Amino acid sequence: MPLPRKLRKLIQRNTYILTQKRKFVPHCSSDLSTSCREEVPNYLSINVLQDQSNTKQGAIRKVLVILNPNSGFRSSRDVFYKKVQSTLKLSGFKMEVIETAYAGHAKVLSSTVDLKKFPDGIICVGGDGIVNEVLNGLLSRDDFEVAIQFPIGIIPAGSDNSLVWTILGIRDPVSAAIALAKGGFTPIDVFAVKWIQAGVTHFGLTASYYGFVADVLQLSENFRMQFGPFRYVVAGFLKFLSLPQYRFEVDYLPASPGRNSELRPLTEKCHEQLSDDGKVRRGTQINGRIEDNWVTRNGEFLGIFVCNHFCKPAQGLLSPVIAPKAQHDDGSLDLILVHGSGRLRLFCFFVAYQLCWHLLLPYVEYVKIKEVKIRPVGNTHNGCGVDGELLHGEGKAEWQCSLLPAQGRLLGQDPGALK
Repeated sequence: MPLPRKLRKLIQRNTYILTQKRKFVPHCSSDLSTSCREEVPNYLSINVLQDQSNTKQGAIRKVLVILNPNSGFRSSRDVFYKKVQSTLKLSGFKMEVIETAYAGHAKVLSSTVDLKKFPDGIICVGGDGIVNEVLNGLLSRDDFEVAIQFPIGIIPAGSDNSLVWTILGIRDPVSAAIALAKGGFTPIDVFAVKWIQAGVTHFGLTASYYGFVADVLQLSENFRMQFGPFRYVVAGFLKFLSLPQYRFEVDYLPASPGRNSELRPLTEKCHEQLSDDGKVRRGTQINGRIEDNWVTRNGEFLGIFVCNHFCKPAQGLLSPVIAPKAQHDDGSLDLILVHGSGRLRLFCFFVAYQLCWHLLLPYVEYVKIKEVKIRPVGNTHNGCGVDGELLHGEGKAEWQCSLLPAQGRLLGQDPGALK
């Protein structure tokens, strides 16, 4: 039996009202800066909003946001303003946003900004490159002790976001914003790469590398505008076809057994001392006693990697790790030496790396170290890469890589620490 006409209209109107109510937030808190009737963004779950509403009333976190508009496919503006900004505002962040205008601009900003104006940190929107610029800007300040522990947050929107993916398990901007909203810090070791002849020091959080990968990094800059994040694949293929030979002299100081979990004491000094035969004897002075435990490796190397953590790339399906034993806060570096030369050996290494079998190869050497010195020999490319940034050397460059005696801080909680 058909319903009366007026009754049908009444049911349709009530159904419409109920449907519209479901689009609004069911609960509201005075902490939230928006109205209860504001629509929830489709990428934000109700649980996250409820977590944010439990924060202390009136808590405001003041941060500087440095955005690289040229990161990745030049989508960092859309990533921040359309996907991230509202989440950070809802969780109490008061932000001043500055877009970088040229290469190195982020370093200038972080080296000159009044840190008291943004006591809760600097948030980087981009790839690992802008994070490295901010780090080096902070560590070039006069107030070094304060700057090294100044919190750095990351919204991944670049060609390579290995740091936040490896340390915090995050590779999308929305999850990164939620991690920032939840608060907390993760300590991380900081290493320094020094060009000894020029006295120039560059700081990093992820890795430094020499040989084939450094060559690829240099060549990839020619394809940044055309290929974006895929420029590394193009440059790698071209460099593979014209693969040169790389010769290095490598001296490294192994980490002492049982001391890997500690930072190197300030009383421990690496130095050089002349031996009786006139040659340089390298050692470590601990409480006045010299330990001759430096190890030397000379010859051909396809690649040399010095890793601060296990370095899991954010791109790709398999997400292999180059240094599986490395930890971001263990007070040691992990050295991987790929001995030899030739396309076949290089091809086998990268295939094994994708399957996480590369450490089983007989020509791959892996050791935990405190410090390493690397000298290119002959016509070998004398530059090195640090966190995606290329450092150019001149003449017979010698690079020294070691940890700093203090740790930095990343905004967000390490999932392993929570367990």
